[in-house]
Amino acid sequence: MVLQSIRERLTGIIAIFIFAILIIPFAFVGVSSYFTSDAVNAVAVVNDQEITISEFNTGFQNYRRRMQAQLGAAFDPVAFDQAIVRRQYLDQMINEELLAQVAVDAGLAVDNQYLAETIRELEGFNVDGEFNADVYQARLAAQGLTPKQFEADMRASIILGQFPSTIQNSAITTDWEARDYARLIDQTRSFRAIVIPAFPEEQAEDPAEESAEESAEEVAEESAEEVAADDAVETAVEAVDEEAVVAWYENNLGDYLSPEQVVIEYLELDAATMGGAVEPDEEMLRARFEEQESRFITPESRLASHILLEVESSAPEVDIETARQQAEELARRARDGEDFAELARESSQDIGSAEEGGDLGWVEPGFMVTAFEDSLYELTMENPISDPVQTGFGWHVIYLREIKPSEGMTFTEAREILLEEYTAEMDERRFLEQADRLVDIIYEDPTTLDAAANELGLEVREAGPFGRQGDSSAVGANPEVVQAAFSDLVLGQGVVSDPIDLGINHIVLVRLKEHLPQAQLPLEDVREQVVASVRQQQAMEKAAATAERLLGGLNQGSEITELASAEGLELVEAEETDRRSPTVDTRLRDEVFLMARPDDSGPVRATVELSDGYAVVELSNVTDGELSSEDMMRKQNYSRRIAITSGNTETLGFVKMLRDQSVIEVFEDRL
Repeated sequence: MVLQSIRERLTGIIAIFIFAILIIPFAFVGVSSYFTSDAVNAVAVVNDQEITISEFNTGFQNYRRRMQAQLGAAFDPVAFDQAIVRRQYLDQMINEELLAQVAVDAGLAVDNQYLAETIRELEGFNVDGEFNADVYQARLAAQGLTPKQFEADMRASIILGQFPSTIQNSAITTDWEARDYARLIDQTRSFRAIVIPAFPEEQAEDPAEESAEESAEEVAEESAEEVAADDAVETAVEAVDEEAVVAWYENNLGDYLSPEQVVIEYLELDAATMGGAVEPDEEMLRARFEEQESRFITPESRLASHILLEVESSAPEVDIETARQQAEELARRARDGEDFAELARESSQDIGSAEEGGDLGWVEPGFMVTAFEDSLYELTMENPISDPVQTGFGWHVIYLREIKPSEGMTFTEAREILLEEYTAEMDERRFLEQADRLVDIIYEDPTTLDAAANELGLEVREAGPFGRQGDSSAVGANPEVVQAAFSDLVLGQGVVSDPIDLGINHIVLVRLKEHLPQAQLPLEDVREQVVASVRQQQAMEKAAATAERLLGGLNQGSEITELASAEGLELVEAEETDRRSPTVDTRLRDEVFLMARPDDSGPVRATVELSDGYAVVELSNVTDGELSSEDMMRKQNYSRRIAITSGNTETLGFVKMLRDQSVIEVFEDRL
């Protein structure tokens, strides 16, 4: 098959690089993992080219792993192994094969310069924004690839994406399309609406809880109270009967399932609680102090100024001697009491310090060239002016202005820090040794934690049951632990997870102890929720009836304000509301923009369903959006949106054409 080599190696960081190039904004395009196989069975044949069972299974497993990495704890291994998902993935592979075939037939190619530029732009091979050849070689080697193999894979990947990319990039937007888009997207509407909320009657008793001995007088009193409560809004509902409760439960069984849960066993390894640290002796701590003395003691620093007379060391001897004599004269004048800063401003050729009177700031050992530093540290406050000092820059006259003695911590003061650092290092070393051994033992038998626990003296602990959202326990609350517990490795294959990092030198490994799949909850366990749902549905039905009654009144000539006032209902009034207005209920706003445009006969009236009730809407005016020729930024924005949509549609159409013109045979029973 076309692109065979790339499909064999599409894993890890290299896969990320390749996918980054081939991301195309429609669902079926992408490089899936095809693998060579000698299997004669095929799940599909595309123009005499087989997609084998081995290729499909390997590619589908890679797809599941990618989705698991993206979704984390929300990944459902059962949902992502259903027949419909497998068929959708096969359709993606078929589309890719068609694109590969048409690319080969068209003789598409990629020149070396473009290939090199594409590889150089991959962030994974860059250091500080620049392509790094050493990183390139190392990361390819880690994936078992040579540069030649990777470049061949990249070339094939680029070729595969050329047709879709070219189609998308060729999409254009006409002025009429941009204006028509603006007409709709920037359209405003003026309307008024009566909102009829659906409030379930909370006081109505569930039939299963009603007392058989309730007196007629109590019933009458309750009825009177209900009537009084319904005077303002006729959306209250009557008590539900048992048949309605049972019917709702049976028609909505999927809403009443216990969540999928797991109980896990785990081993926890934490350097902070391992114990067994060996106390270091004083000699060791003192040796560490001496090795790291610069951390604890600040060396003596000196505040200095200088005058520089530049002369290269390779200059004629006469020039060097002349510069030395000039420096000697400047040193004499400074010793005789002339202001050193003024001498530096007049004579120093050091551009960086001359204007500052030769000021070099505080100088510590190691900051200056050796000859300069040695001379500076030979000076005293009684004899602060140096003789001429020669360096590679020329001749210097140095002025010592102030001495700051060395300061810092004694060994006794630094001992606690050294002890803490030593203990942490030893803890980390013992942790790494234990962690390595732990992983080795689990690798030998990944179905149990007992062997590792016995050898390392660890306790096999238990957590759960918890669902995909975790729980409040220390382990169950960690998202990575929850993700691992529901991973295909632990939940599907029943083996111990990879080490999960809980912090610095702190890991945990988990194993499935018990899987509690979703189960149907009996009616009695969810009766309260079912009754609430039935009451809400009844309230919605009553709100709908009220809305129809009010709509009839509007159509017969009643004023909407009067109707709202008489019913004690909220009246929403919106002038020139656009599609993004935050001041109007989202559901109401969306429904209003689906209503027909008013004509000369007057406003358009309708009832619309809301999330928690109904509304009676009177739409009075629609104003179309406009796009002037001067508004170039908005025009460019709209044109880009339209072009992207058109490009996606045309690309989908291109692939559909390829499918229509091809002979494709699918073997559903082999998926």
